[in-house]
This record gives sequence, C-alpha cells and structure tokens, in this order.
Amino acid sequence: MHCCNRHLAVSQWLSLLIKWILLAFATDVPLGSASTDAVPFLVYNLELEGCLSSQDSSVQVVTPCQKSSPAQQWLWVSRHRLFNVGSLKCLWTPYPTNSTGTSVSLYECDHENFYLTRRCESQLEQLTSGLRPRINGTNLQQPPTKTGGQWVVYGTNKSICSEAFYDIYTIQGNSNGRPCAIPFKYDNQWFYSCTSTGREDGHLWCATTMDYGKDEKWGFCPVKNDECEAFWDKDSLSHICYQFNFQSALSWREAWTSCRQQDAHLLSINEMHEQSYINGLLTGYSSTLWMGLNDMDTNGVWQWSDGSPLKFLNWENEQPSNSNDENCAVIRTETSGAWQNRNCGNALPYVCKKNSTLHRGLPFIEPAEPDVVIECGTGWQNYGTNCYRLNSEKKSWQEAKKACLRLEGNLVSILTLLELEYVTKQIKQDVEELWIGLNDLKQQMNFEWSDTSAVTFTFWHPFEPNNFRDSKEDCVTIWGPEGKWNDSPCNQTLPSICKKPGQYIRQGTEDNHGCQKGWSWHSPSCYWLGDDQVTYTEAIKECAARSSSLVTVMDRFEQAYVNSLLYDLDESYYWTSLQDLNKTGVFSWLNGYEVIYTHWNRNQPGYERGGCVVLATGKSIGLWEVKDCYAFRAKYICKQSLTPLVPLVPAIRPTPNVNGSCPDEWRTAPNLTHCYKVYHSEKLQDKKSWISAQLLCREIGAQLLSLSSVEEEQFVGNLLSKIFGVSDSEVHEQHWFWIGLSRRNPSGDQSWVWSDGQGYSYHNFDRSNQDDDDIRRCVVLDISSLQWVALECEAHMDWICKLPKGAEIKEPEVTKGSTEWVMYENVEYKFFEHRSTWTQAQRICTWFQAELVSIHEQAELDFLGKNLEKFSRGQEQHWWIGLHTYENDGRFRWSDGSVLSYVYWARGRPGRLTREKKCVYMTATRGDWGDQKCITALPYICKRSNITVSQPTLPPLVNLGGGCPRGWLPFLNKCFGVKADSKSEKNTWRQVRDSCKRLGGELATISNYLEQAFITSILPNITVDLWIGLHNARQKFQWVEGQPLGYVNWAPGEPSRDSASSFFDNPISCAVIWHGSPPQFTGRWDDRSCLEKQGYICQISKVPSLNPPDEQLPPLPGSPMQYRNSSYLIMQKSVSWLDARLLCESRNATLTSIPDPYQQAYLTMAVSLHNTPLWIGLSNDESGRAYSWLTNDGVSYTNWRDGEPQHLSGCVYMDSKGTWGTASCENKLQGSICNFNSVSIKTHKWSLNGSCPTSSADSSWIPFRDYCYSFHMEVSVGQKDASWRCQKVGGDVLTIQDESENTFVWEHLQTYESQSRGAWLGMSFNAKVAALLWNDNSLVNYSNWGQQDSGHSLISPNSCYWIQGSNGVWNLGSCTNISMGVICKLSRTQEPEMSKSVLPDHATAIAVVVLSTIALCVLILIVIYLYRRRKHEAERGAFESARYSRTNTGPGGSAEKNILVSDMEMNEQQE
Repeated sequence: MHCCNRHLAVSQWLSLLIKWILLAFATDVPLGSASTDAVPFLVYNLELEGCLSSQDSSVQVVTPCQKSSPAQQWLWVSRHRLFNVGSLKCLWTPYPTNSTGTSVSLYECDHENFYLTRRCESQLEQLTSGLRPRINGTNLQQPPTKTGGQWVVYGTNKSICSEAFYDIYTIQGNSNGRPCAIPFKYDNQWFYSCTSTGREDGHLWCATTMDYGKDEKWGFCPVKNDECEAFWDKDSLSHICYQFNFQSALSWREAWTSCRQQDAHLLSINEMHEQSYINGLLTGYSSTLWMGLNDMDTNGVWQWSDGSPLKFLNWENEQPSNSNDENCAVIRTETSGAWQNRNCGNALPYVCKKNSTLHRGLPFIEPAEPDVVIECGTGWQNYGTNCYRLNSEKKSWQEAKKACLRLEGNLVSILTLLELEYVTKQIKQDVEELWIGLNDLKQQMNFEWSDTSAVTFTFWHPFEPNNFRDSKEDCVTIWGPEGKWNDSPCNQTLPSICKKPGQYIRQGTEDNHGCQKGWSWHSPSCYWLGDDQVTYTEAIKECAARSSSLVTVMDRFEQAYVNSLLYDLDESYYWTSLQDLNKTGVFSWLNGYEVIYTHWNRNQPGYERGGCVVLATGKSIGLWEVKDCYAFRAKYICKQSLTPLVPLVPAIRPTPNVNGSCPDEWRTAPNLTHCYKVYHSEKLQDKKSWISAQLLCREIGAQLLSLSSVEEEQFVGNLLSKIFGVSDSEVHEQHWFWIGLSRRNPSGDQSWVWSDGQGYSYHNFDRSNQDDDDIRRCVVLDISSLQWVALECEAHMDWICKLPKGAEIKEPEVTKGSTEWVMYENVEYKFFEHRSTWTQAQRICTWFQAELVSIHEQAELDFLGKNLEKFSRGQEQHWWIGLHTYENDGRFRWSDGSVLSYVYWARGRPGRLTREKKCVYMTATRGDWGDQKCITALPYICKRSNITVSQPTLPPLVNLGGGCPRGWLPFLNKCFGVKADSKSEKNTWRQVRDSCKRLGGELATISNYLEQAFITSILPNITVDLWIGLHNARQKFQWVEGQPLGYVNWAPGEPSRDSASSFFDNPISCAVIWHGSPPQFTGRWDDRSCLEKQGYICQISKVPSLNPPDEQLPPLPGSPMQYRNSSYLIMQKSVSWLDARLLCESRNATLTSIPDPYQQAYLTMAVSLHNTPLWIGLSNDESGRAYSWLTNDGVSYTNWRDGEPQHLSGCVYMDSKGTWGTASCENKLQGSICNFNSVSIKTHKWSLNGSCPTSSADSSWIPFRDYCYSFHMEVSVGQKDASWRCQKVGGDVLTIQDESENTFVWEHLQTYESQSRGAWLGMSFNAKVAALLWNDNSLVNYSNWGQQDSGHSLISPNSCYWIQGSNGVWNLGSCTNISMGVICKLSRTQEPEMSKSVLPDHATAIAVVVLSTIALCVLILIVIYLYRRRKHEAERGAFESARYSRTNTGPGGSAEKNILVSDMEMNEQQE
C-alpha cells in the first residue's frame, strides 16, 4: 500500500508539472471568440429550477444560475448544434430509440455525431430523457414524454428554440459566398464567432468549413457599418454605396439575407443616372447578378425589396416572361445592364446597395395630417395641405392635364399610401378608371409626376406597367376599387383628378372632425396615445375611462396612419385590442371584429399560445408582437369611432354565402362558410410546388387553404381521415399538404401571411418541425399531427383548396378552339387556341382526363396537321405537344408516359443541351417540331384514350438453366456477344445485322432496364459505340423483326434525327449504345446514320444443353459481389443512414459511392432482387448546399429518379430499379450497400481520442462508435469463463445500449458458422433495486427480448443472458450447462491492462522522475522556440495578401495556399 501511494505521488507530480507548463503559455494564447450579434444565453429547466452547465465532457443541471459563468453560457451554432462557451464543445443528445441508453455528452463540434442536422425540439426532448436518471435520482425507467418545452432561456418563458441561429453569408474570400461554419477551428483553436485573428487590417473573417487548416475555405464576415469602407463603391453624386459580389453563387433569398446582414438591400435602380452608374461599374465583367426586384408577394406585381417605388424599368425585350417559376430579377452585362426574370433558386452573384450615414434615417413613414386650416375654393376638397377635384368629363391625358392647369392645379400626384386611401375613397369613389399625373412621356419606362413631385410611392396592378404590345402606353390611370395603377395610351378618353396646394388660413382646426382636444383624427375615428406604462388590463380601463377602446387596426391604410402617430417616438411598445387571453391559439379583437388584416414582426406570434399584442416603435415601427398580458407593461393607443367602421376588404376575398352550396367533390360543414377539396396523387409529377398549387387553386376561383379557427382545422382533419384513414405518424410519415401560409414577400418584414388576404390570427405550428431560418418559407399541414410545418416553397406536395360557399368553379379559359373532341384511331383529340404555358396547358388537359398530345407515327402527325390548318389560316403557328425534358435532365419524354418512338424535328432542332426544362411544339403548317422554354404561352392539343400505358415486364430473375457458347455473355434468358475488337468488326448497321444472323442470332434488343444495366456493365473495356437492333424503318423506331418498342433509354437530346424521312424498309437512322464523351451518357442510346461504321452487340437465346454460368446475374441476395476493382455487400438490416455508415465501416468498408454508369449498372442488377430502398453514401450535410459522397469524390454522375432530389438536405438511397431518391437521414431503411474498395475521407473524430488495440493472434478488434469489439465465436464457454477472458484483454463482456449497437453485433455474428448459438451479455439481475444492470452497474434501458421472454418469468440473480446469432434477439436462462461464444467490449480510451512486471518499483520511480524532468525541460525550450518563431512570422505579415482591393495591381508572385486570399484577389493579381 505504501508503495502504491508513492507511485500515485509520482504521477500527481508529473501531472502538476504538465499543468504548470500549459499555464505558462496560457496568457499568450488568444481566446477563441470574437464579437458577434449572437449573445450567449443560459438554459433553464422549469422542472428542476436550475441551469444547464458543462463539466468536462458531460452536462448537469446546477443551481444557482450564473450569467457570468462560461460553463452555463450556450449558443445555437450552425447546423442546429447547441454550443457551450465554457468548454468550446457542442451538446449531443442520443437519437430517439426504444430506450435512452446513450448518455448526453459534450463533443468537439466536428465529431461524427453531428454529421446529421437535427431539429431543436427533438434535441430538447432527448436532453430531458438523457438526463432523466440524474433528474429522478433513481434507476427506475421512466415512460417517454414530450418534455422539450421544459428548457427555456433563463429569465424568460421562451423556449431556447427561439434563440435561433442564422447563417452568416461571407463576402469575398474563396468560398463563393457560402455561410460561415460556426464554430470553426483555426490554428488548433475553436472560434464561435467571426474573428480578426491572423489579419493586420482588422477585418472580421470566418472559415466556411469546420477546419480551416484542412480545407482553407474562408470569407469575410458581413458587418453592419454606417460608412461605405472596404468592399463598397460609392457614388459621389448620390452618396449611395454598392457592393458587387461577382465571386458569390447564392440564391436570391440568400443574397437578400447577405445584404441585410450588412444593413443594406439588394440593388434597386430608381432612375437613369443610377442605371448608367451601375453599367459603368459592370464594364469589363461578364456576369448575371441578382438585384432586389421580385414578384414573390403577388404574381406579376414587381416590387423592389428595399421598398423603393417602381418608377424606372429596364427590362430586356419580351421580359419579364410572367413565368410562375421565375419571380426574381437579374441585371445582365451581356445586354448592357438590362433586366431579366429568373428562377429565384438559381445560384448567382449579386449586388448590394446602401445609403451612407448622412442619407440614412428611420423607415419612411406616412406623414400625419397637419393640424392647419386651409382654403380650397368651390368644388374642391381638402386633405392635408392640398386640394383635390374630380373632373368627370372624359378627356385624353394631355387635355385632362390642361384642364387642371386652367384651374391652377395639375393632374393628381399620389405620394403616400394615406393619400391614395383618401383619393380612392373620397374622390374617385365609384368611378371605374381615371387619369392621374404619372407618365413616361419623356423617356420610356421612366415615370414622373406631371407636377414635378418626386415619385416616392407606386401602386401598380399585376403585370403593369407593360407598355402592352408597344402601343405607347405612356400615361397612367387609377383603376378598380383598390386604386391600383395601369399604364394606358394617352389618347384614351377618361375622367381625371386635379390637385393643387391649398391656401393657408391659420394653425389649428375648429372642430377637429368631432374629436376631443388632444386626440388625432383619421376618418372615421379619433386616436389617443397614452404615455403611462401599464398592463393590458389597466390599458383597457384607461381607454374605457375616455369612452373609447384599445385600438383595432383593420387595414393597411389604418396601419399607415397609426405608424405616423408612432413616428420618432422612443423605443417603446403600445397595447392594441388584439389578444388571446384564453390561450386558444386564436387572436381576436376585444370588440369582436373579424381579424382581416395583420402586420406581425418576424417570427411572431411565435409558438406559444396566449398573449396580448403590442405595436413596436423604432426600426420595427408599427410591427405587431405578442407580450405577456399580465407581466409586461407598455403604453397604449385608444380609438373612438365616430361612425360605424366599414373596413376595406381586399378584392381577392369575396364574402361567402353561409347558406350556399358546394360544387361536386367539394366538402363542407353547416357551421363553416367555405367548401374544401383535397388534391392528392401518388404520382410524383402530379405534386406541385407551393406557387403552382396556389395558382391551381386560383385558376378555378378558389384559394389555397387558410385556417382561422380550431373548428375549421378539425373539419379539415376529419376530411383527411376519411380519405386516408386514421392519422398514424408511422403510416402518414411526411404526408403533407400545402396550405396558403407563407412568408415569401421580402418586403413584408418576413412575417407569415395567408395567400387569400385573411388575417393571420390563428397559429398551430409544430415546434418540433419548425426552423427559424431563411429557407423554409411556405407551410404544409401534417396529416399525422394536424399541425403546421414550414418547408422550402420549391418542394412538391399535395395541396388543399378552399372556395366560398355559393361560388362556382371557374371553367378553364379555353373558349376559343374546337368545342368537340375529334376522333382518330379510337383516340380523341381537342385543339385549344387559348394560349398557355406548357405547364398550364398540361394541367388544363388533365381537367378533361387527358394529356398533352403524344405522337407515335407519321399518320397521326398528318391527322393533326390537317386539323391545325383550320386554326392557323395559313399563318406560322406553334402548338404545344406533350414532349418535354426535366430541369437538369435533357432526356425527352412524353407527358403521358408513352414510349418515345417517333420524332419529326425541324432543321436545327432540338437546340443545344442546357440545365433548363425544355418543352416541344409542332408547327401548324409543316408539322415539324421545335423546343423552347416552357414558360412561353402557346395554343395546345390534348389527347385522351382508354388505353393505359403498359410498363415493360421483366423475365424471371433467377437462372432457368441453359448456358451460352464460348465468347458469349449470359444474362437471364439471353446470351450477348460484343463485337468491337478490330476494325474489321466495325461496319454499317445492315452489315453488322447480317453478321449477327450468320452467328445464328440477331442484333441485340433491350427490353427492360435490367438488360440495359447488364449491357452497360460490360462496356468498360469497349472503346467504340455499338449498334443495337433499333431502327426507324416504316417511319418510327422499332426493333428488328418488327418487335414493338416498350422500353427506351435515349440519351439527353436524343433521338435528334428526322424519323419521318425514313420510308418502308430502308431506315436512315439506327440506334447505338453510346460510349464516349460525355462519359455520364455511356450506355444511353443515340440515333445515327445507318451508314456509319460502328461495333455491335448480337444476341441469341440460351442453349438448354449447355451448363449455366458460375456467376449468377443478378447476384443473389446476401452474397458478396465483385465488379471490376470493387467488392460490394448489401447489408440487410433496418438502419438509419448514419448507422448504415457505421455498420459498413465496422466491416472495413464504406457506404458505396457511384462514380460512373458502369458501377451504377452493376448495382442496378444487384438491387433488383431487393424490393426495398437501400442507403448509398451520398448525402447533403450542408443545409441545402450540395450533395457529396462520403469518399469526397466529385458528384460527376447521377441517376436521380424523376423529380429528385426533393429535399434541400437529406440522405440518398437506391430503389429497386436502381434510381436514386432522397429521404430524411434519420429514417430507417431495410438495408444499405457497402463498398470494400473505397475509403471514407469524412473520417470520424472520436470524442475520446482513442484507438482500438493492435490485433493479435487471439484478439482481433473491430471499431464501432466509441468502442472496440473482439469476437471469439470459435470458443464455447460458460459465463464466468467469458468474463475472465475479457478481463484478461482489458475489456468487459458485451453490453448493448441501443438498437444500432444490437444491429452491429448481430451483423457480425452472422459471419460465423456458430452464429446459431450466440454470445454472452454482461448483464445481471440486482434484487435490491429490482432491475437488470450491466456489469458496470448502469441500468439496462434498451432490450431486445424474444416474445417468449417478454414476461421475464425466469429473471433471477442466477439467470444468465445472451444474444442469438441467428436473429439478434436476446434470451435468458439458467447459467448451468449453457455455453456461448464471447464478445469483449473495450472503450477506445482504455488500453489493455499492463502486466505487473511493467510497474516501476521504488528505485525505478526516482529514475523515472529525474528522466521525466529532464525531458520536460528540453520540451519546454523547444516549445518556447517554436512558439516565438511562429508568433514572429504571424506578426511579420500573416494574411498580408488577403486585403480587399478593386485595383488591378497587387504583389507579384504566387500567394501561399495557407493564407486567406480570395479568388477575386488572385484573379486580380494574375491580371
């Protein structure tokens, strides 16, 4: 004992010495943090009344809560990780399994556990479950409960999920604008905010991957600065600054966020001078850049994202295209700065814009009506300081202006929303359309007021101004009940409104419109601002004492007026009448008025139910926020209505007839005012994006579903239950339906709004699926929970429409065209002259149970051509047909799913391959085909038939016997022979067919995807294209001997030759298997001139008398597979993607990558016998950035299923046909594909920094997660012997903590012949606590008992336990007369116990201390020298070349790779 104490003292001395050395340098090590907008918060548990604190690698709830303690300070960081400031580590909670066996821990933030992104609420629930044994102080297992809401921000009642992290998009650098990876590691230190470390210029920067030293990816951080310093160009005339991010590649929304993070906006161009200045800065560049123009709020209503008036336009010809999918504008250098509209999801450079300090103020606020008395004269009405007069006589715009000038005025200029309200309600009234003073007579599309007032406000109708068909629409009218504007020909005769300044009489008013003294008037009410800070109840009483009530805000005009009252007030809040005192989730006005207008601030009204609503001031002036009705104190606004209030209801919302009926197939209830219809399809192509679903509803006079009450939502839930059965989260996983809620409008303060204009007064978000990010901006209804989930608007889902009772379904606008269906060959056709985009045309055809026409032979084309002569009247018209491609996939296909066997392309068509979707038209006079953008509006042809498209049938997938002659390759019931070895084997199509016939066969026919996969898999050693038996004799593609074409595999853009010019039995186009450039098209078909000389593939039937091949194709399930230089194994276990990855790696393999068509083809055959999807190694862990392979290979080849990838982030599987799909990485699939010849570059970062012991003759260690396992199934011993064997090697008998570990063990047990016996578990029954314990005395929380053991009748202190090798199920029984195999388990940080002889005795200990001291002193000197040298080098100019510069000069020579030099700077240096 005395000796042991001395040895302990020696180790303590060494430990203290090392700590002293570390502390000696601690003062010189910079801290791993920098200033940021994110402020750490404390995580408080309501049940325990304590705060979450870090302690080494674990966490616990402690009291008291200390805001100054770094161990208790937390931050959300990128990819939804919770970061601890004290430990500089991230919190990991176990995944939901059947138990809570894995503990909550802290890991370095690049640990493999964080590879998958997890939602906040899910993590909090597992945090509670993971800490529950410590919380309860007992080993008794607790039932799982949804307890994520227990964790709140200390000092508030808000869930910590509300402290959301927002991506920080970088500027310049070499990451193309990618967001910061927070935290990131630089110089072996962790930084959880942007830093200037390593830079002399003080600019903040960040890494865009977690380890800068490894990847060297970085960018500057956005900074909110009032000045225009680095990164900005300043216009000396306008004092406006511009930032050109040429190197970035962001979506429009990401670019918008990047600008806002710099207190700027995406570019707006408001006058010709600004356009000219921008053009000058773009000189010398070739680029297309985002600017702030968009029509996201309402299709066709273009607006600047910074709220600027749309008074100057510079569209290219035929732009904007009015596409439903292209809602954002770009400025293009190719067209001298002209504008186009594009899909907002495209990744492009962008331009930011901001005013300098002297020219920036608070948001523009409508001025309140001045308190003055003015004189206008007879026939005029006054508002503010101006006078207005309606001129009912119809005149041209010029004559109307002259008439106003004769009255000492001018045509009206409308400068604010309040002025528009006055003009619309008081002057225009019921007049349909009249002239105002706006015009672009001086310069096309540069609008000015005729009275020379500045254009500060515009209010255009959808798709205006458009100068329709160049008809010189240079003058503007106000049109319709809402007072929206339209450009019209100036010679049109209309009434008009004149405006002139009023004559000032005196200050003050005589009667103030009936309001009491001190009150403000806005028709038809009086308003009072109370200055006292009071609770909500007290505010109600204060207003009641003044014979009024708390303010209601009924429309945008009243909101604008209230904002004018709040202008320039201090940072305070004002109570309104809107409340949810009963915590129902429904906000209502105290006076019972319907909530038809809302104006919420971002992320309001939040997740929680209950609260009362205030108006904010300052930069958030007028925005609505929810506060605690009883604890929060605010000022208040009282409102006294002088006449009955009649709010202006948007025209988009007709008043429903409560007693009205519903159309067929629509459903309702007696207490509801609307009818409802669910649009659902199993076909992926029939599902729609949010925008398309909204347009579909509107086309028939309905709206996407809006919800205003619990009763309405319950009715919709019952309707869904009748259609799909009882809501079951397992059955209906991710069965979602679009509803009309979104926050797409970038000018709307990012608040949620209903697309039908209804006020957002009821909310029911599922917090476990809700993310406060800038990607998910549209909402679905989840059928399993009847709660709402935010999704990216581009996802394709089913949807629900809502129609007012009594309203009729609008018929499609197809009045022009044939009224009858025309019959030909038992198929019906209908011709629509109504012009529509291709997508709209296809949708209209489906209303008639039809599809856009598919054409399969010359006779059918001739029939269509004769009918089109009736409509074209000799003119060259284009008509849509059903041929099209998908985006990013140039393969042509018919929309009705029929086979592409006939084409009739015009000369020069189809055009070159692009990533855009293309659609095909036919000409009316010639009948030939062309391709163009699908957004073009054309007439179209529908076709309907009772014949369903049949899918190619597969032959039996097992070997039916028989073999192939030597030199032939067997597959299923055929033998294939490839002839491409010599020039003599290359010949014309007819010659090679004759060659096949001489061999007793025929040119190959490919009847299904499996035969195609086999042929592609044999191509790697072939260097030429190969003829197959497909040709276009008799004017359509068919197989030799007239076999019908039931399966095709055309390459993108093919077939591109003219089928119709081939007659009878003399084909001019024949098909080859493509082999060459581009390599990703290998295996697909191309049509060539039959006179070309190519190699070829012959086929014969198998010979029954010959022996079958040794290798089975497709490979049998469960067997190892070898192809080229790779070995594969399909693991048939139910696993998540991450566990599939770990399981493969435990077999010294990795989840497979698929780099080329050859590997894809082989695996297509391999999975054909598995009727289930299988995980592969492709995933997206960058929240929507890009999918990548585990092996870090570039994704040069893909085989996505049509419509995929569906999700911004997720993991990829291969289905039974070999095509790829995406799913949540946490979903469990029934297997995965492992590859034994690829190594995952995304290496594990084990939390315990350990490795497995070196394998020896009697112990081979296999890693899985944080442990090592040694399987000894060659022995058969009792439980005590098993324990002794494991202790001998420093481990313990197997323990299993969760389902994934059980799956891992079972998988490896199956590789042993003795698998049926199984292996011992290190488990025992403790009678004192009446519970099963593992050998380390931890509670057995996870179990996998067989059914016969469910009662545990045999459990006793004398019972023994084991896992069966055949099925992974656990058994128990008597310990006597039972022998099992042994599996030892060892933590990675542990080492096998040393032999006692290795331990030093007393004399040796002294020597150890002396030698250690000498070694440590030498080490100190070396470290000091290296540290000072590094520091000197850093001070001498680390990152000197990383300064920003727009000049073309720069330091000569090449920059070092390990410094922060942006791509732009490197280009500039090269110039």
